[in-house]
Amino acid sequence: MTNSFLNKVAAERRVLSVVNARTPGRRQLTGLSSAAIDLWRRKVGSEVTADVATPLIALADLCQLLSDRSHETFQPIDISLSEKIESHMSVLRNAVARMP
Repeated sequence: MTNSFLNKVAAERRVLSVVNARTPGRRQLTGLSSAAIDLWRRKVGSEVTADVATPLIALADLCQLLSDRSHETFQPIDISLSEKIESHMSVLRNAVARMP
C-alpha cells in the first residue's frame, strides 16, 4: 500500500510534464487547479482546443480523487480510477502532440 497523497502528486506531475513539454517558459501549466488551468488557457490561447482541455480537466478531477485531503491515508489505489487516469493520459498525450 502506498500513500494516497503521494500517488496524487505523482499523477499530477505526469500530467504537467506532458503539457509542459509543448508549452515552454512562461506558458507552462503550473498546477491542476481550475485557476491554474484557466490561467494556462489564457496564456496559450487558441492552441488549447477542446481536445486538450477536456482530458486535462478530467485528469485534474481524477487526480483529486487520489487523496482524501482530510489526512494522508494508506490504502490501495482503486484499479478503475487508475485505468481512467491512464486512458485520459493517452488522450491528453495525443491531443497535446497535435497542438500547433
